[in-house]
Amino acid sequence: MKRNHYPAIFAASLALVIAALIFATTAVAQTEQVLYSFGGPDGAAPDWGVIAGASGTFYGTTTFGGSGEAGTVFELKPEKSGYEEEIIHGFSGSDGNAPNGLVADKRGALYGTTFEGGIYNEDCPFGCGVAFILTPQKSGYAFSVLYTFQGGTVDAWEPFGALVLDKKGALYGISQFGCAENGGCAFKLTPGKSGYTESILYSFPNSSLPTGIAIDSKGSLFVTTSYDGTGSCDGGCGTVYELTPSGSGYNGTVIYNFADYSDANYPSAPPTIDEKTGVIYGTTWFGGSYKSGTVFALTPSGSGYEESIIYSFDGGGYGNPDGFASWAPVLLQPDGTLYGTNPLGGGGCKGIGCGAIFQLTPSQSGFSFQYIYNFSKPINGAEPEWGSVIADDKGNLYGTTRSGGTKTSCGDGGPGGAHGCGVVFKIVP
Repeated sequence: MKRNHYPAIFAASLALVIAALIFATTAVAQTEQVLYSFGGPDGAAPDWGVIAGASGTFYGTTTFGGSGEAGTVFELKPEKSGYEEEIIHGFSGSDGNAPNGLVADKRGALYGTTFEGGIYNEDCPFGCGVAFILTPQKSGYAFSVLYTFQGGTVDAWEPFGALVLDKKGALYGISQFGCAENGGCAFKLTPGKSGYTESILYSFPNSSLPTGIAIDSKGSLFVTTSYDGTGSCDGGCGTVYELTPSGSGYNGTVIYNFADYSDANYPSAPPTIDEKTGVIYGTTWFGGSYKSGTVFALTPSGSGYEESIIYSFDGGGYGNPDGFASWAPVLLQPDGTLYGTNPLGGGGCKGIGCGAIFQLTPSQSGFSFQYIYNFSKPINGAEPEWGSVIADDKGNLYGTTRSGGTKTSCGDGGPGGAHGCGVVFKIVP
């Protein structure tokens, strides 16, 4: 099974990533357990991490694989001998293709979007994407399409990333293309007696490439775009928007324009909001002291925000196991600790790196940084990509890698080059 299906942000920057990576490997003393290795028919490329369900169960998606080769939604249940995987929906194209991440409501229903599939037209030769729900039944889940995106300049197409839920059960997401300026948009799916109604909340400028959305307790939405803005990078250095409810609509404001190649630039993940302090955390592909990606913070200041770079990745120069870039949101713990992933660097995988997991601990002078695990061999997993790690109450971390594992029938088209259909992992402190 050959896989080569990356979103636009990946394809646009792939050459730069490969050109910049030079590194050496060093072991990191943490314990990893591979909970499940995918093999293709049971799914391949679990790009978006997992979410936790009841009784130790996890749910996630695979971008490829399944009986229809268009990706899956899977369930992992703990058993005495390990974890058992079950496909609870396999996509075929007409019902979606290449599912993004999941979000669950209090009833245990699972919601998501697919990057492609659904309607095929001139704008969307691979499909405009769909929004879907999986409703728990006495036995299994019932799948239904909530909305099929239309494409063109009147609707979103190619939705990207996980949806977010508000207190009333409405769903919000972003698309990378479509809407008034074909720069993507933020959309809302509102539940009603006859189903869900879609509305476009905000259209982004052409070539913005929205890549992540988050919601705070007041209902404000925060969106990152990888390009556009006033910065001096080629195509713009990226932005962070705040979309604030106003009457029957939303007001959109750029709260930060990334400035140049030495600043954080090209964010590709949803922001993480600290509700206690109002600080917004995020990650970027490039920028910082070594132009190899950053973790940044936007701190409320007066009527705006002040940016600070918490950490600059150095790309894993010789003698240093540092990683390259970050494509996933950081996990914020109650004590202020941040966890995140690098998809590249860290060790193994034909000299480009299997990736790593890092920790940022609050200190008097800011944050102290350390790597807590390097994926040094493809069999342990390779390339943790778009999904955040999650934590349990014991401090164990869980996540996925796109490639690697024990089942090597999948050949990855990405820069790591590691065979393997991907894994679900657990990091034990």
